[in-house]
Amino acid sequence: MGKEEIRSHGKYWFPEIVYVIRELSRVWNEKEIEICSEYLKQDDKKWFVANLFALQKNIPEQLFETFIDAAINESDPSLNEEYISPCLRVFGFERVFELLNQRFQEGNNQTKIGVCKAYYWARSPLVQVSKGNGPWETKGYFSKWNGHYYGDYDWDSGTHFEMTESEISECEEISSRLLIKRRSLLIEEFLKNQDTDLRYQIKLVLPDEISSFSSENNELANSYFHELKKDFVPDN
Repeated sequence: MGKEEIRSHGKYWFPEIVYVIRELSRVWNEKEIEICSEYLKQDDKKWFVANLFALQKNIPEQLFETFIDAAINESDPSLNEEYISPCLRVFGFERVFELLNQRFQEGNNQTKIGVCKAYYWARSPLVQVSKGNGPWETKGYFSKWNGHYYGDYDWDSGTHFEMTESEISECEEISSRLLIKRRSLLIEEFLKNQDTDLRYQIKLVLPDEISSFSSENNELANSYFHELKKDFVPDN
């Protein structure tokens, strides 16, 4: 497949070679991984890689950080999911959360803005479920391959593996710890950084009510809302 052919097609294009490779259940060699890594760094080629691994059971470990960086560098926040979701499925939400937090902590303002946009899709596999008028309860779901695509969290369609109670409990602990870390990083950056675009993106990620923050974030949250009163940041 030539470079011009890849460049000329959009993100939803699945060329025949994608389906051929999927059927091979291949092991990727170093040269192929290097090519995929380079493609993920280029706006006109990265969609081919995203589409290719959307239909693969696994993603090479060497591509994990490059996938996340592709999400961070995607200018359209509605499209960065194409890189976040495969990583959540293959590498797990804990690693995705931790790498996004690291990129935010170490990156420049533009990178931090990209991380804020990527945070939207970086979600734990826990959902609140209620049948009819019954009580809400926490469920956890892992996506299941149905032969064509990996389903989202849908407990009625059979496109998931449901977590056990112990798995849910462990997931809740990890989610809480990483969310506390994320919000600490965001608030600390908001308080010290006067960049308007970055502050706007941080505000979009953080809750609107102090009651939504955990006790571990309470002191920082108070400082955050105090700063909002002094320096108005628009919602949109």
